[in-house]
Amino acid sequence: MKEETLLAAARASSVRAYAPYSGFPVGAALLTEEGAVITGSNTESASYGMTVCAERIAIYTAVHAGHRKFKKIAVAADSSPPPTPCGACRQVLWELAGNIEVIAGNFNGEITISKLSALLPEPFGSSAWDKNLVSKEAVENSAERWRVSVSFHPVGYVVSGYKAPQTIPANYRELLSQVIIEPELEQGLYRLEEEEKINVISYLHMARGYSLKEKRSGRGNEVYGVFACRAPLRPNSIAQSTVELVDVNKNILTVRGLDLIDGTPVLDIKTVMPR
Repeated sequence: MKEETLLAAARASSVRAYAPYSGFPVGAALLTEEGAVITGSNTESASYGMTVCAERIAIYTAVHAGHRKFKKIAVAADSSPPPTPCGACRQVLWELAGNIEVIAGNFNGEITISKLSALLPEPFGSSAWDKNLVSKEAVENSAERWRVSVSFHPVGYVVSGYKAPQTIPANYRELLSQVIIEPELEQGLYRLEEEEKINVISYLHMARGYSLKEKRSGRGNEVYGVFACRAPLRPNSIAQSTVELVDVNKNILTVRGLDLIDGTPVLDIKTVMPR
């Protein structure tokens, strides 16, 4: 993954910062060896010492999600020169991620790249963390392991002209929209143009709450369980839309019949299995 792509994820994650005291939002994006991107943003407290930096939120989230090997981390904020991790973050990153690459950037195109060892000379714990203190065997054999939350990183987004769910027109099945795929993933679209229809897997980022059983407008106001219908309000706000593939132009897919609003994160593209 290119440095600028990881920095873009860090910049985007800064919008979720809670920084009412410093007024200085920071975003971080951590790249695992498996290619997953885990993001974080700084979260402040009125008791200033309780504040947690973006870098630590990203690495803690990644470790909780089961990741143990990392390649690089990007940190972004609106400052010049670009921000680098504080001392506490450098120590935590060293212990949990090792001598990874640190990419610091701002919103004006300035970038610095260094190894963590250059930022934290003679780090404490260099030989104390070779073994994970949590038994890997115990974790893998846990019958409750499936309950642990999972995270996804979008592969693209939707451009549809619909600004809110209620503005999607009744004749959306006849209308064209676009799915913009991350340019670095363009090769994954090879030969997709051979398909007549595709499934767009997305995250309904504006959906809030759900009911397990109630009247469903799409089912004639009859009562259905949420797993027995396509209601947008679900325990996990994931949607599957089967659309007609009209055109593939590099990383831009033109489709017909997409019922998603502008900016909807796309998690995956899958072909439609023949009947």
